[in-house]
Amino acid sequence: MDHPGKAFYRLSRLKPGDELPMRKLPAAKVYANPLETQALPLPRLEGGAPLWRVLARLSPRLPEVGSSLSLAEVSQILMVLAARGSAALAQKEGGRLYPSAGGAYPLEAYLVVQEVQGVFPGVYHYFPKEHQLFQIASRPDFSRLKAALLDLPLEKAAALLVLTLVPERSAALFGLRGYRYALLEAGYAAGLVLVAATGLGVSAYPAETFYDEEVGQILGLKEGEYPGLAILLGR
Repeated sequence: MDHPGKAFYRLSRLKPGDELPMRKLPAAKVYANPLETQALPLPRLEGGAPLWRVLARLSPRLPEVGSSLSLAEVSQILMVLAARGSAALAQKEGGRLYPSAGGAYPLEAYLVVQEVQGVFPGVYHYFPKEHQLFQIASRPDFSRLKAALLDLPLEKAAALLVLTLVPERSAALFGLRGYRYALLEAGYAAGLVLVAATGLGVSAYPAETFYDEEVGQILGLKEGEYPGLAILLGR
């Protein structure tokens, strides 16, 4: 029997003559009755550190100080995930700041807040169209979450940003190959988050290794949505 990874790449290959499903995209995820709705301040679209100086400092860094982040800093970081048509970006064009094959956007984002000024601790879903946080659960079991992250120093992080994947959105257009595109999209978005955090002087550490089911349960994910990457944010 093939290794699962090898089987996946073999089954998702595209050959001449193959046809893609190109079905209708599933609807975007929206929480109708969040516990709280947290409006985010409008992010800056100009100014800030020059790009090349930011890239020279770019490297994964674990939070060490354990201090909080401001809501403005959180807004600036999440801006890279916002929809272009949102008030956060003040543009009419659709789409987001990162590419998505077929415009499927299989990516979702959750912020587990621990120490963000003016924000209750809890689990929040990020709504890119409105650039808002919807609280979907109160304070989670942080010790359980730390164990799920293989004991990374979560207690020193102000927040944990989890990027999740809903591959069926991409698979509706591209079949099994859509799973590749969903993984690529998580990489595009994570790269922008790291650049934004570095430009703000915020520590950001991507945790690619974690217990998937544990993280999914803490976030309340349903079948068909999977955690792809977790990023610790702090000082």
